[in-house]
Amino acid sequence: MFIIDFDDTLFDTQRYKHARLESVKKCGVSVDEYWQTYREARNTPDGVFTYSDHRHAEVLALCGYDEKKMLAALDETSNPTALPEFLFDDTQIFLDTLKFYGEPMVLLSLGNPSYQELKTKHSGVAPYFDRSFMVYDTKKHILEELFAEVSAKEVWFINDKVQETKELKKAFPHMRVVLKVSENIPF
Repeated sequence: MFIIDFDDTLFDTQRYKHARLESVKKCGVSVDEYWQTYREARNTPDGVFTYSDHRHAEVLALCGYDEKKMLAALDETSNPTALPEFLFDDTQIFLDTLKFYGEPMVLLSLGNPSYQELKTKHSGVAPYFDRSFMVYDTKKHILEELFAEVSAKEVWFINDKVQETKELKKAFPHMRVVLKVSENIPF
């Protein structure tokens, strides 16, 4: 079984964020305002992932911007035509190669579930996966459920977050891990 993360593993999330910045800058949003409102829209104070186009547009509206215009600007990068452009160049080759092995493929993504589903569906990766889990808190409970069904020795976990991967490897020591190192994620 292959368990694969989405953001910064299959999808160039950093390039996506910067494209979104460029879209809202056309409406007068400054770089600082974009990143500040992004952080506010990303999580609740207790750490639950809430980011979506709607949430970010709402936060920008609190700064005085027209919510509908902000939503339209953000949609420029999150529609079915735009999202495939943000996959890493080798994502489809990588997924095709893994599919060749005939093992179950699971997508496990951290973030607002409905927004993550939108991104995975519209980017074109969803059909590669037998099962998909979108979680707004932690990946650990999903791995516990999966490992109740499958031996951990038969599982490869492919992720980009170093600390999260270390913690999950410690919790599931027989799981094989592959870390996709991103220049934007601290090592």
